[in-house]
Amino acid sequence: YYDKVDLDITNKEWAKNLSFTECNLWFFPYCNNKHYIMICVNIKAERFEVLDSLRHKDFEKTYKSMAERVVQYAINYMKTQFADRTVRWERFSWFKLEKVTQPDQISCGMYVIRWMRHWEGKYNSALTKDWKRIDLINEERECLMLDIILDEENLERERIMKEATKYCNMKKKKKELKGRK
Repeated sequence: YYDKVDLDITNKEWAKNLSFTECNLWFFPYCNNKHYIMICVNIKAERFEVLDSLRHKDFEKTYKSMAERVVQYAINYMKTQFADRTVRWERFSWFKLEKVTQPDQISCGMYVIRWMRHWEGKYNSALTKDWKRIDLINEERECLMLDIILDEENLERERIMKEATKYCNMKKKKKELKGRK
């Protein structure tokens, strides 16, 4: 996918006021064949970290070349941001998280979002606490959806709320009609 995406954000308006020199973790979600993984550039630990909730054994064959390309894009950009800071990219090693296996085939995106919230460059229990349970993953999915819908910046918020109200009223009427029969 990255062949078709412009990863040069140096000229993007939204990126002009960002300061990355204080960041030690850079996150790059990557989708391969409908499966999301996270590639993290960990400046402090000098590692390229691959977080894969399915723990693919064929990482070398399936993801490594793409991960290397994503990392190269990141390095090229970071060289402009870290001009005042010496980062020895040649010393970086690859790290692959081995402790997570998602319980289904559709929650990889939720794991990536969770990693962006909780990854600190090492495994910690907040990453997988009770995440073997589908009901808890679905609860997190619902909360995320509501956060997006109800956010004040969501330009579609009012329209969606009106549609949701109409839908709830319709369900309520159907239930009342069933009760009368």
